[in-house]
Amino acid sequence: MNADAATLTSAGALLRRAGPLDTTVMLARRELWEHRSLWLAPLVVEALLALCLLIGQISTDIPVHVLTLQQRMAIFTIVQWALPMPVFLVAAIVVGFYLLDCLYTERKDRSILFWKSMPVSDELTVGSKLLVATVLVPLGALLLTTVGGLLFDAVLAWRIPGALSWSTYEWLRTEVVLLLTVTLAVLWYAPIGAALLLLSAWARRSPVLWATLVAVMAPLVERIGLGTHYIWSFEQYRTNGVWHKLWLGHENVFGNFQNLRPVGTALELFNIRAAFTDVDLWLGVIAAVAMAYAAARVRRYRDDT
Repeated sequence: MNADAATLTSAGALLRRAGPLDTTVMLARRELWEHRSLWLAPLVVEALLALCLLIGQISTDIPVHVLTLQQRMAIFTIVQWALPMPVFLVAAIVVGFYLLDCLYTERKDRSILFWKSMPVSDELTVGSKLLVATVLVPLGALLLTTVGGLLFDAVLAWRIPGALSWSTYEWLRTEVVLLLTVTLAVLWYAPIGAALLLLSAWARRSPVLWATLVAVMAPLVERIGLGTHYIWSFEQYRTNGVWHKLWLGHENVFGNFQNLRPVGTALELFNIRAAFTDVDLWLGVIAAVAMAYAAARVRRYRDDT
């Protein structure tokens, strides 16, 4: 018996004795173990950002010697807010490919036969995959960028003396803005993630191709055949609709150079309550739950063996 088979056998014995919570934790660990790109990709991006800040050439036209205390604090929070964006973007891309691949691959490599022999329901298995994609990876990326951001601030303060000014209060407010943004993004894009998961369970081959064809060809066929563009408008709205509601009337939250504002100002300016109470946001969450349940049902009966 090789090492992988021994590991799977041991996991099976543990699953038979575990409760629902322990089983969910073990299934989530399995996903992170089998799909290492979920945590490796954000980690690599963060490391590359650190390397660029350490040895890269940094030039700025900002007259550092004339910056006021408020401007230096605002620049400090803007850097804290902007540097995590590449990590979140890469994490979102990796999660999208993971959701498209996870249920399809387990049928392709026949590992589904082993997992179906375990006392684990299809709903719990699919739920653990959605949990990893919508909770663990975003929170992990947020934690990574929070720790990395402290290092980046120290490096920038060393490389550009006088450009930044530390403020614990503004640092905390910026972290709250990032947390609210990540939470809102997870809720808003949950139906897209669940749709990718359902497609992964349904497609017999090339789920990435199917996802691309549906997203691109459906609006095109509607436009040519019916002369309307409802699908395209819906896709655009589902991509950025909630952000327009959040930023309504306050798109330039940072102000201009003469009157720079900290990122934490968004807590007073943005329409946070309106965004989180938006009907379409929660209808999307309900749709995501329904599609995740449908993916579990499809997984139960879809057998390519």
